[in-house]
Amino acid sequence: MTLQAPPTLLQLGVQSLVRNEALTISTLQDLPTVLFPPLFKEADTQRRKRIIKVLVTDWPYPCLPAGFLMNNANLEIYQAMLDGVDTWLRRRFRPRGQKLRVVDLRNVCHDFWEVWTGRKRVEPSAETSPERQGVKGLSRPTLRRHLKIVAELQLPLDEQQARLLQWAEKRRGSLQLCCVKLKIGTLPIYRVRSVLKILQPEFIKELELNTVCNLSTLAHFVPYISKMSHLHKVMVIRIFRGRTTTAMEDKRVTKIMSVFSKLCCLQHLSLDDVYFVNDHMKLLLRCLKTPLESLSISLCKFSQSDLDSFAQWTHCQLKHLYLRGVILSDLNFLPFKFFLESVACTLKTLKLKDCRMKDPDLRVLLPALRQCSQLSSINFYDNDFSIDVLKELLHHTANLSQLTKELYPAPKEVYNHLGYINVEEFSQCCAELKNTLVTERQFMSIRFGSNACYDCGKRYIFELETTLCDC
Repeated sequence: MTLQAPPTLLQLGVQSLVRNEALTISTLQDLPTVLFPPLFKEADTQRRKRIIKVLVTDWPYPCLPAGFLMNNANLEIYQAMLDGVDTWLRRRFRPRGQKLRVVDLRNVCHDFWEVWTGRKRVEPSAETSPERQGVKGLSRPTLRRHLKIVAELQLPLDEQQARLLQWAEKRRGSLQLCCVKLKIGTLPIYRVRSVLKILQPEFIKELELNTVCNLSTLAHFVPYISKMSHLHKVMVIRIFRGRTTTAMEDKRVTKIMSVFSKLCCLQHLSLDDVYFVNDHMKLLLRCLKTPLESLSISLCKFSQSDLDSFAQWTHCQLKHLYLRGVILSDLNFLPFKFFLESVACTLKTLKLKDCRMKDPDLRVLLPALRQCSQLSSINFYDNDFSIDVLKELLHHTANLSQLTKELYPAPKEVYNHLGYINVEEFSQCCAELKNTLVTERQFMSIRFGSNACYDCGKRYIFELETTLCDC
């Protein structure tokens, strides 16, 4: 039985103040500013709308991180916070020389004391990047005067987000809604447009398109994405093939790929289940104007031309490469070897999972892998390798001192003719592989995993010992 620590005197005092609502509101101007953060959190816990409103109105710090209210199902508390901001905006005289500049509504963990007292900056790029370059329709002095509301939005909007958007739209002259992260789900394009017209695209740093749409619908987003000049991260998920001619499809793919040439701050790109990547990797990589930090592609098929394009990807300083469910069977891996050699000084994560690679493919890559001195994580799960080639792989990674996480497939010798695991053979082969590694170098975390079980979907795992699947 775990004993809960008794509340501190400060906690007891704050709880008493919030319960005595009338007294707290009448004496708020005389309370030490250090009490404002715990009072705000306790007022939320006790659902005290009036205290929430006056605390926001008299907030004494540069930043109010109120994102935890986004998890609050009580819409009245959320509205009280907005009402407090309204009162703050209308005030001409502000006691205590209030310095409130940012109301942060993102659902993230803040170091409350550091942020609220101004000793730690909040999302500096979200605050300063558009200020440095200017925002359409607003001069720099105006930008500095405006109160900033920093938020993350997900379409379709929930009730809180819909209220925030309507509220901010009516007050465009006195505050800025800075949406730094935007997720767009399955929604008619006209409804997405209505939201995008309200947002200032310069502030959006992360964009996730999970619209489950076809190429034609995706092309409609291009004019809006091209204006998001500070995008750092883009995720595109599930684009299916529509009924269209090859000529029309190529035209739309070119239009979509061209948008990446306008994203000069892009660092992370993820394409998940996007069918048109096939035969278009050369075009995509050519459109990338700045070095990516991470590239993730999953659930598609590469042609030889796609794999060749990696060797032609100039000015690349990639740190993380994830290929999952990308079919690479029957391809010449030599161009990919040249690519790995070109990023050997920067690459930290390499994931080639479920790519239908075989022994000859891996053998081509081994000399390049040996040069990747910064690798800290490697994943070759769900490929078809023999125990001999896995031993060669472990030998070639012997000098990679930064490796902290290693995931290797169980050798193909452990499966019977129906594809089921022979448990005894699995344990013996994996133990032999681990002993091979022990003679080469020390390791932090290493696992050998089987293919997913046909019956339960779980893997057999060998780490220090064998762990069976659920069935």
